[in-house]
Amino acid sequence: QGVVDILKKNGVEDEDIIVGAYLHHIYSITNTPNEDKLIEECGKEGLEIAKSYHKLAESEFTHIYPKDISETLILQAFLNLADNPKTLILRIADKVENIKTAHSLEKELAKKVAEKALYIYAPICRLLGVHNFVNTLENEAFKILYPDIYFNIQEYLEKNLPELQKELKEISIFTKDILSEKKINCKIDYRIKHIYSIYRKMQKYRDRDLSKIYDIAAMRVLVDSVENCYAVEGILKEIWDYLPDERDDYIQNPKTGGYQSIHNTFKVSEKINLEIQVKTFEMHENNEFGIASHTFYKTGSTLKKKLKQNPKFLKQLNFLELKSDIKIDEFKDNIYVFTPKADIIELPKGSTAIDFAYAIHKGLGDSCVGALINNEFKAVNTKLSSGDRVEIKTSKTKKRPSKDWLKEAKTKKAREAIRKSIRETI
Repeated sequence: QGVVDILKKNGVEDEDIIVGAYLHHIYSITNTPNEDKLIEECGKEGLEIAKSYHKLAESEFTHIYPKDISETLILQAFLNLADNPKTLILRIADKVENIKTAHSLEKELAKKVAEKALYIYAPICRLLGVHNFVNTLENEAFKILYPDIYFNIQEYLEKNLPELQKELKEISIFTKDILSEKKINCKIDYRIKHIYSIYRKMQKYRDRDLSKIYDIAAMRVLVDSVENCYAVEGILKEIWDYLPDERDDYIQNPKTGGYQSIHNTFKVSEKINLEIQVKTFEMHENNEFGIASHTFYKTGSTLKKKLKQNPKFLKQLNFLELKSDIKIDEFKDNIYVFTPKADIIELPKGSTAIDFAYAIHKGLGDSCVGALINNEFKAVNTKLSSGDRVEIKTSKTKKRPSKDWLKEAKTKKAREAIRKSIRETI
């Protein structure tokens, strides 16, 4: 019933998926259920989804231990799951339900469930744009794996939340008034980022002092048109100082799952750096509709085709056989590279470790001295390939990039950041 509730809460009304959810443990209970009777009572498609789910649950992947988790396994899991979009929906809903109750399991088993949720299923959901599932999987898994850090952040939020909420409310009212004066129709809301996201901010800034992690909140501005998205961005930049390196234009360059928005981080007060997302009402509906969206069904098959085009991974996936008459090409324009925590960074083909570093953070790029690429130390100008796992190595004494990097960097973001840092030293 828990999985059914999760599906319905997320807007899934497909009767076959709901039936599959009610039946998804039927083959675990009995190896030989009366299929004819079940088809007569529940329908063939619902039973097929339950059967597909059972085969997936029995796959070799489910018996892999968390210590073996790698980017290859994430892709293997995704390719297994994406065979049937409806089974995929059921599977990830089941994983969300599992992680909610995992704390009651024996300690070591709970840890294994949490590691798979955090390092396999959360990245899959992020690929698919199912962000509410990402938040649940990450938060609940993080609570099991690192309860001390989790509760430390939770305690800090509870202590500071009233003041933060008050300030965010004032900022949202002020912003709406300004935009109303400019005749821009908008809807504004705000939120505190979830606990695991805040922890990642602590890691990003290499600072465990929560009082110094300013961008723990986000505000969303919805407008009528793409033109107004950029108009709002311009207006906000006239009001507050902003962090140029934190700007992301997902309208011009949508995320893999189709997510669209403009992201900027503004210094709205002495204590708050606020991430403001600007998008149209239509973009918001497409972004937030999640697993109930028709585009979700297309996302799985589209990503599967893209991932299958990468021969490096296909050679590593032992359950896939390449036929000699099938021509497999690499990505034409982009590569997909993994961070140590299995986040996927999209870069243009020909990008180097320099581009990867600046894609994450300007400070990381400026202090970069090399990179661990698939556990081998490489120079900063090493070109990356899809599927590479990259960890940037930095030096505390190095704060500026080399001028030669301008010749090595592929992305506009990296080159602009390098030029800016060089100018600052003159």
